[in-house]
Amino acid sequence: MKRPRIRRRSKAQRSAVQLLMRCIVLIILLAWLGLLAVYTQPMEAAVEPIPLEEFAAEEILRRGSDHASDDIPANMLPIQEEIKQATPPPKSKESEAKVFQDANLPEEHEAFVMERDEQTGLFVPEWWSPPDDNISKFPTQTVEGEPTIFLMIASYRDFQCRDSLNSALRRAKYAARLVIGVVQQNIKEEDESCIDPIESCETNREQLLCKHKSQIKLYEMDAREASGPVYARHVGYRMYRGEAFVMQIDAHVVFVNDWDELILNQWRTTHNEMAVLSTYLSDVKDSVDANGNSKRRTRPIMCNSDFEGAKPARYLRHASQPEAPPAIADQPMLQPFWAAGFSFARGHFLVNVPYDCCLPFVFMGEEISIGIRAWTHGYDLYAPAQSVIFHEYAQNSPRRRKVPKFWEARKDRLRQGDGQRSLKRLTALIGMAPDVHDYDRIHADLYGLGTKRNVSTFYHLFLINVFNRTAQPLCRFVETGAMHKEYIKALRPDGMGIDYSQINFDTQHFLDQRLYIPLVNRLKRQLEKPDRGALVAILNEVSRAKLEQRSPEYAALVRVARNKQVSLSPKP
Repeated sequence: MKRPRIRRRSKAQRSAVQLLMRCIVLIILLAWLGLLAVYTQPMEAAVEPIPLEEFAAEEILRRGSDHASDDIPANMLPIQEEIKQATPPPKSKESEAKVFQDANLPEEHEAFVMERDEQTGLFVPEWWSPPDDNISKFPTQTVEGEPTIFLMIASYRDFQCRDSLNSALRRAKYAARLVIGVVQQNIKEEDESCIDPIESCETNREQLLCKHKSQIKLYEMDAREASGPVYARHVGYRMYRGEAFVMQIDAHVVFVNDWDELILNQWRTTHNEMAVLSTYLSDVKDSVDANGNSKRRTRPIMCNSDFEGAKPARYLRHASQPEAPPAIADQPMLQPFWAAGFSFARGHFLVNVPYDCCLPFVFMGEEISIGIRAWTHGYDLYAPAQSVIFHEYAQNSPRRRKVPKFWEARKDRLRQGDGQRSLKRLTALIGMAPDVHDYDRIHADLYGLGTKRNVSTFYHLFLINVFNRTAQPLCRFVETGAMHKEYIKALRPDGMGIDYSQINFDTQHFLDQRLYIPLVNRLKRQLEKPDRGALVAILNEVSRAKLEQRSPEYAALVRVARNKQVSLSPKP
């Protein structure tokens, strides 16, 4: 049997094979060196950044919980001062410029770089930083020539979340400009996703959630681990990627036609780069017609707030706000307070005033925290001249009364204690609790006050006594347009906010002349010729105005009037 003939390679073939082998060895060596460099360089985040689309939300939650206590959920572990929360990492100007350029089109927003949140163990989007820290040079990102809007929604098991997204897309004049970030807190087995269309996109691609799929970014959290709206919105703010404007809304709202252009035009009329349009939304009932147009000529304005809770964590909580046709019809009006359910501003607002990482189980106090921090960062708060979004409130909507609340699943004492600790941190960081010193100070520089304005000026001008924890009603000053007309004179010529060093206004004198003294005179006249119905009406006004708090003399007069009311009441 003959042996097989062996074909010998030519010299040229042998050289080619040797060259190929050398190339393979070189490639392996370079790859090994690259891996070595990655694992030996200082890490800015607790783990290597991972693109969001390559890391499923379920896996994010699972990996986060792997490091948690067996007995306590990860987001309830004690906060240690030495733990470093993932904060906006420093980046080179070149890399930031590239990030901004890459973000110019909605489809480029698909990926987020992730980092571990040391407070919760969850992987969350890494903060975005602007190419230049100078606000006056903040870029205006555009799509098809229109400035982009980042629409942030935090949803807790809300069946209307999908409807809200559809409403925003359907009624926007330029839907392509929208980038929607949704933080969804659901129980997968029970709740529908915010971003799932009614039909499959394969069978009906014309659905808005299909056509604009690339513009919608979803971050999923297990509702059973939710700790309130503050952390959800904190994550939502992390999803921002340089859009020109930012809007924050609730997950159960209805938009009007061309809402994006309407609110942009209102913002432009302020001629103030630092303007933030914010208010409590009007009820959708009887507010929007079948064609998507607003039927209302009134709008709310933020001016009514008072302290609640027990010391040392008493905080300002905004009450129901007055709604009327605006006293100044052609532009938004200045106001002292901010609302979480609707906020519209330039993108740098979100960068400079991020939601606090570490306020679990706070529900009512977030608004005064963001509002005062924003004011000290140089932002000015305005009530819109015209409503472009309406809210579905449970008191007028039976279907909303069964929507779950985040606190219903977490009633144990540990978490109630966390809420009190959070309120101590919240009030202390904004100078509202000067007698509180034992609070969590982690990243106080990032989530505390700004340096553009002194918080004591805010408390002085708006009659808030942080030592006694008392506040006076400001609506007579605000809703009449008096605040706006007086303070707008100090708007800087370059449009970079109001210069409060130029304001020397006596708010107390204004309220005395326009509210308290007229009310006292009416009360005295009523006591001279008492009529029970009229007396009841004026005493209701007295309660709303908190006349008794103004002075001991007024308090004594009110006691006399209440006794007179009792004496005039029908005998049983």
